[in-house]
Amino acid sequence: MASAGTTMKSRGHIGCAIKSLLLVAFTSLTLPAHAQSESAAPPAPAVTVALIKERSFQESETFSGRIEAIESVNLIARVQGYLEARHFEEGSFVEKGDLLYELDQDIYRNTLTQAQAALQVAQANETLAQQKFNRQEELTKRDVQSRALLEESQANLAVSQANVAAAQSKVEAAEINLAYTKITAPITGLIGRSVVSTGDLISPQSGPMATIVQSDPIYASFPVPQRSMIDFRKRGARNEDVFVSLTLADGSTYEHHGKISFTDVSAAASSDAIIVRATVPNPDNMLINNGLVDVNIVANEDTSKLALPLQALLLDQQGAYVLVVDEDNIVKAARIEVGEQRGGYLVVQSGLDAGAKVIVEGIQKARPGSKVAPSILNEAN
Repeated sequence: MASAGTTMKSRGHIGCAIKSLLLVAFTSLTLPAHAQSESAAPPAPAVTVALIKERSFQESETFSGRIEAIESVNLIARVQGYLEARHFEEGSFVEKGDLLYELDQDIYRNTLTQAQAALQVAQANETLAQQKFNRQEELTKRDVQSRALLEESQANLAVSQANVAAAQSKVEAAEINLAYTKITAPITGLIGRSVVSTGDLISPQSGPMATIVQSDPIYASFPVPQRSMIDFRKRGARNEDVFVSLTLADGSTYEHHGKISFTDVSAAASSDAIIVRATVPNPDNMLINNGLVDVNIVANEDTSKLALPLQALLLDQQGAYVLVVDEDNIVKAARIEVGEQRGGYLVVQSGLDAGAKVIVEGIQKARPGSKVAPSILNEAN
């Protein structure tokens, strides 16, 4: 009897448990559907947005250029002779008129002495011919001798005067050749490597002995495509509206600015580009003749353009787009057209209006049509 009672109690407990489970199941089935969905819905993902607005930019355009000396002179001997001395350090700065080379002067000094002696002889003959002519002229006036003798003495005087002029010319030529044995700097600038040495036989056919380049100021020449030049002129821009900034081969910015000083009158047939030249200060000789640089043409005054942060830009097969958050915090995709890059921004040409909010952080969590929790980008940071 005890065993039977225990069995009945166990069955009673089991029955109560089953009733409780059925009640819970029934209750969950009868809960409102919106209550279940609200408890299961995840929170909207957090994203950071930037406001589209007009920003001030300094307009610029970059071209590949080359440094050119304003003046570059090859030193070439004017006369032949053995090189006696060199009076400069290679790579040094020289002033116009500085003595650079000296050739052996013995031959040219001797030639000058001979020419001077010949001039003295010619001058003496001229004096004698003049005296004879004067006497013949006096005798002819007194009818002591014939006029033919006067004419003969007059001709001899003319020959003597011509001989003096010829002798004087030879003296001057000898003086010039003697002066050519001293080779001086024709311009102020930097002198390069000397390709001749003391003792070498030098002549005009030997070619350049060294080269001098004017280093300050200096030119930066660069080709500008015709399309860019047309755009520049259509906007009514002038050379005075821009300045030139150079980027050196190591990526650094050259500290001195230049000004456009020349624009060629015709385009190159091979490239359809127009050569433009800027004059740039070079007091420290940082810019080297024939060196390559990037030439940045920069506007003097800033311009305002609608722009978006670079990190907001997305690309697919159809082109560029951004994710925009509307007033209800719903994400939408907006197709845009962008222009040039200015620092960390892209100029917006179409597809966005001022005040639009574009996602710049958390893009991977946002999907078109979904809701997000946006926060405004603190651009001061």
